[in-house]
Amino acid sequence: MNEVIRAEGLVKHYGNVKALDGLDLDVIEGTVLGLLGPNGAGKTTAVRILTTLLEPDA
Repeated sequence: MNEVIRAEGLVKHYGNVKALDGLDLDVIEGTVLGLLGPNGAGKTTAVRILTTLLEPDA
């Protein structure tokens, strides 16, 4: 199977706030993906980074 998205150790801060702290993600071709979590968990930040709309800090 082919990985179409691979992320290792994504980090993003907004000032002193950690939006993402070491996100690892592999998405295999043909997979349907959903992100679940409470407000402020970093879901939107993760999607923006994965779609290159936002640069990660690391």
